[in-house]
Amino acid sequence: MRAAATMLWGVAIVLASSAHSSSAHSAESKVVRQLAKSASITWQEVPLGTALERLAKTQSLAIWRDRRIDPNLLITLTVADQPLTDVFAAIGQQAGAATVPFEGVIYIGPQQTADELATLAAVARQPIVKAPAAARAKWLKPHTWSSSRLSEPRQLLNELAAAADANVQNEQSVPHDLWPARELPALAAIDRAVLLLAGFDLTCRLSQDGSELQVIPITRPVAIAQEYRVSNSRSGEFNAAVAELNGATSTGEANRPTITARVEDHERLRAALSGRPTGAVAAAAAMRTAGKKAGGSPLEDRRFTLTIENKPLAAVLNQLAAQLNLQLEWDAAIPDTAAGRKMLVSCRVEKADLDGLFEALLKPAGLVSKRRDSHVSIQKQ
Repeated sequence: MRAAATMLWGVAIVLASSAHSSSAHSAESKVVRQLAKSASITWQEVPLGTALERLAKTQSLAIWRDRRIDPNLLITLTVADQPLTDVFAAIGQQAGAATVPFEGVIYIGPQQTADELATLAAVARQPIVKAPAAARAKWLKPHTWSSSRLSEPRQLLNELAAAADANVQNEQSVPHDLWPARELPALAAIDRAVLLLAGFDLTCRLSQDGSELQVIPITRPVAIAQEYRVSNSRSGEFNAAVAELNGATSTGEANRPTITARVEDHERLRAALSGRPTGAVAAAAAMRTAGKKAGGSPLEDRRFTLTIENKPLAAVLNQLAAQLNLQLEWDAAIPDTAAGRKMLVSCRVEKADLDGLFEALLKPAGLVSKRRDSHVSIQKQ
């Protein structure tokens, strides 16, 4: 079976809870709309933690950085009018991390955890499927979540369990740590527990009545089983989809197989049975397509909104050129000094076209640009 894609843009679909499926679909739809928006960014050696805070604020996103990803890592990035999926892909590449939406939150962390997160949440729900409605609601009804600066994960875990009238077992497995302040959208208590523990390579198991939350190591491979009924008319597409999955297993009869796989893989199988992409599959396909558009929209159609403060001119232009596939040509009369190409420039533009952006950057330095398609010549005024 073929290896999975590097970046997974799937959202958890809980197989046993229709109520959760509805809330997950709503969270998924919102985050898909947000990630499809375009952004223009110029960061020059900005700490990752600061960069993500800015991105969360300007784009109205909830971002969860895994504790194993260094917030002090310096990020240098120029993005001009590109989808946020591309922005996160570029951040992840520099940070050695993967990014995945999870219940309306953008998770950035190790690739393995990003691949497993949705399935960990689905597995964590299984014990309370048959619990009384009141017990299920305590763990599955979404609530907003905030934590103060220097909060401790063990304390946060105990607080969310107490709100569900439950006790935490094996809490000593959660190491001491101090976390930044966080504001997150409405999340089910069980999803908060999974998200909180994942950074320690831990997960949780609920008792059948929901009164105990046990902290346990993650057992791999992380997967969930589901039985399918496959009609003769869809068997070819279904079997082909199963063959594409990485690490999935199949048992049972040909027309009623039980597939053990990740949540995202089950989404693909349901799409194969229905004959059309749905839910997370459609989102993933759209985002992969967007991410592969190296050229983006035509240069003449692009609009740029960005702020640059005291940055070397050549460095800014070189980053723009790399992002937009431009060829820069400098007039030999412009020296490679602080009085020329390395002059510090500042500008702020809103919805400017490419030529307007170059004018805003170059005019304070006494320079002009002449562009022919993707070739840009920088000259003295």
